[in-house]
Amino acid sequence: MDIRDLRFFCMTAELEHISKAAERLCVTQPYLTRVIGQIEDEFGTTLFDRVGRTIVLNSYGRVLYQQSKKVLSDMENLYTEMDFALERGTRTITFLCNTETYTSDMIIEFQRLNANYGLKILNATREEMVEKLKTGEADFALCDPPIDAGAPSYIATQVVLQDIAYVMLPPGHRFLGRSAVRLEELDGERLITAAPGGAIRSHVDEAYEHLGLKKNIVCETSNINLIIDAVSSGLGYAFVSHVSVNRHPEITPQCVSLDYEGKYGRFGLSYNRLLSENRNIKDFRAFAEGYFETLQEKIDSGVI
Repeated sequence: MDIRDLRFFCMTAELEHISKAAERLCVTQPYLTRVIGQIEDEFGTTLFDRVGRTIVLNSYGRVLYQQSKKVLSDMENLYTEMDFALERGTRTITFLCNTETYTSDMIIEFQRLNANYGLKILNATREEMVEKLKTGEADFALCDPPIDAGAPSYIATQVVLQDIAYVMLPPGHRFLGRSAVRLEELDGERLITAAPGGAIRSHVDEAYEHLGLKKNIVCETSNINLIIDAVSSGLGYAFVSHVSVNRHPEITPQCVSLDYEGKYGRFGLSYNRLLSENRNIKDFRAFAEGYFETLQEKIDSGVI
């Protein structure tokens, strides 16, 4: 058994499916089945139980998985430390999120402080975040609501930010000038919102279902500039964060507070504990915690 076999085993354990793992690893299903069989023969025990169409680790498989991830993490750390010793610290951090609101400033600040690093930020759903954190295809994820319930125990999550949503109304709307608007008063009106899986969209879906309201969605986009343009042109109303309002002060006259207890967004920063000792991971985690702490202070004081 070699390092490659451990990678194959871990990917199979994380995806819980031989064919999906084989496709991700760019090998055939029979070949991957043979590799798993050889590992089981070497230890003299089966490592997976079949549950419906998926396979899950049994107690022996869980032990091997935990130890295999440590070995793979140590190998990754070895290459990272050699890169730093040889002054080749050019690792790219892959960061997943379900909102674009906070990412542009994060990229600028990260590159200012870490010119030798790359930062790749991609939009993803909660389910995609969990899978890619498990497999190591992503290093970190920022998700609202935070990734906690239902995620593997080795996916660590800490709440790093709490923001508040406002409703942005089109010109001439009857509620402009009011101090607050209840969601029930917007029932059936044209709505501009993010696609399913987006941070604000998750709150919208939950709130409207809870209150039994109709979502008359006329545009789905995660681009805040497009949302602002669409609302300003009279296409409909939208929900925007406190950060977005302060970043675009020109829309302040069109924004009204929400009279709804679920108007707060809680963002969790998630990562894989089994890979957290890597120097690059530690460095980015420290940066992200400091970045969001400063951002939270600005939100709380209204200075953005």
